[in-house]
Amino acid sequence: MDSFQRLYRNFTKNGRVVYIHDFSARGVCGILGEERKRGRRHTVPQMKYEKHNARQYEQILRAARQLFVEKGIERVSFSAVADSCGIARATLYKYFPDKESLLWAIHRQALRTFGNALRAEARPLTALERFSVYFEELARRFELDPDFLLFFDLFEKTYQAETARRGSAVYERMFRPGDFGSGDTARFLCENFNDGSLRAGLDAQLTAVSATYTAVYVLIGLGKDRAPLSLKYGMEAPAMARFLFDAFLRGISADGAPPR
Repeated sequence: MDSFQRLYRNFTKNGRVVYIHDFSARGVCGILGEERKRGRRHTVPQMKYEKHNARQYEQILRAARQLFVEKGIERVSFSAVADSCGIARATLYKYFPDKESLLWAIHRQALRTFGNALRAEARPLTALERFSVYFEELARRFELDPDFLLFFDLFEKTYQAETARRGSAVYERMFRPGDFGSGDTARFLCENFNDGSLRAGLDAQLTAVSATYTAVYVLIGLGKDRAPLSLKYGMEAPAMARFLFDAFLRGISADGAPPR
């Protein structure tokens, strides 16, 4: 057993080996921090090795997501993921014990990245501006990383089924406190809801959840048919999405105008 394997096997939970995917984006750095607190030192070669494994972890997530989007979840095997990364299947098992864990890790990373973007705005936001920030971030990802939403479409049924059950073991194992996860988009949109920037009489939860999923499913549909729609109507899918989002914002705005 090499030093990397020994390091990770030091971290167990209820007698279970904690795989690399069980840690947050801090990954290896978080483990090393704990090790240093215990007085254990790490050499430069070890640090390089650990950084390599962190990079390989990201590579696996990217390659696997692309395969799942292209072929569908059921048609992608662990061996296919390993081959696409240029690694042995045994190496892949060091990171993920099974395909289910890999799928959850991809989804967790996507939600974390999206959540960080929503929270990145430093200035205080009105309720209307929160909806605008959400729509803008979705539209930006639709343009730059369409697989973000196409993978969500593939995994959404599994995710919703697990998060609908209170105390889901899978969800609690994959998501850590502070991670952007189930219900956090709606909570983000509900903040300051009654600050006067939105039309009076709107229900906060209904408006937030409707905006969350309507926007996602519109973009998924446009993402699947963006080329035919562009050819047929002579307009780009991102422009159609932004038009719909602008109409939604005008509909909920107190003065009928989107945020400036």
